[in-house]
Amino acid sequence: MRLYRQNEVPEDEHGLLCRQSRLAGIVRLIVFCGVLAIFPIAGWKLGKPWLLWIGVAFAVVVFLVAVLDLAAQFRATNWLLRIGSDGVWINLRSYRDRDILAEALSVVRLDYREIASVGQHTESYSTPSKMATGPGSYGAVGGSTEWRDKFLEIELTHDQTEELKAALNDLRFPPASAQPPSGQVRGRGRVSPVWLVSPAVIRIGWVSGHGPAILPRLAHALSRLETYVRVDSPTRNERPNWRKLTPEEATDLARELVHVHGATFEATAVLVRAGGISHGEASAQVQQFEEERIGPGPIP
Repeated sequence: MRLYRQNEVPEDEHGLLCRQSRLAGIVRLIVFCGVLAIFPIAGWKLGKPWLLWIGVAFAVVVFLVAVLDLAAQFRATNWLLRIGSDGVWINLRSYRDRDILAEALSVVRLDYREIASVGQHTESYSTPSKMATGPGSYGAVGGSTEWRDKFLEIELTHDQTEELKAALNDLRFPPASAQPPSGQVRGRGRVSPVWLVSPAVIRIGWVSGHGPAILPRLAHALSRLETYVRVDSPTRNERPNWRKLTPEEATDLARELVHVHGATFEATAVLVRAGGISHGEASAQVQQFEEERIGPGPIP
């Protein structure tokens, strides 16, 4: 295992490059445009200028954010995994991260002799689908949102991953000088597409309703990897419906939502509805999760 900066990664025309789907980004932008048009059109049809202009202002802001996200998908830094003849290269940075992190050690290379096996791992769980009856209130819940996240799981032949742990935490909590002028609140961790489950097991987010949509498909990547390493049978962890979670299980799920997906909204809902705590306590707990350093080993 060796760590590199982004500009130190050699080119490989024959390697299989896996990246965030640009087509999915275009489709997402089109869908956003359709949804955002509802309020301005409703204001115009109903003859309510206030609804029209509020809808237009909101649509412009959200549209600009969506366009910037789509533009990031066309950068050279939008890649997650490269499968080459010399080994596997993994990008620890999200495609959304700015170039201010260019000097950080953010790419890890694994020789095939370091990899015991690879496979597909699925995490299935649910979260409350609706919060209602006022700010901070979770009194009326419309049902459950079902999630199914797929990961590429890499089992190593060793557990010498301290350098990888350090690199992940350096990216999660960059120094103050590397913080974007109007970016993330200092102290809250960035989310990496790479999850160090234990000292010898790495998971890479591939498909999730929280954002990742990596191409080519995971089955194709595993087919290419099978040339070099053993491919295990798919594994799955299926949690009970959120209503059946114990407070401890709700806390574990909420922590994972924050660390792996940055899904603070869903994590807060789980803590309130399944964990049985107040909205204020849940928000404080989520903020604590954001400030935690991670891996390797079970999430603390």
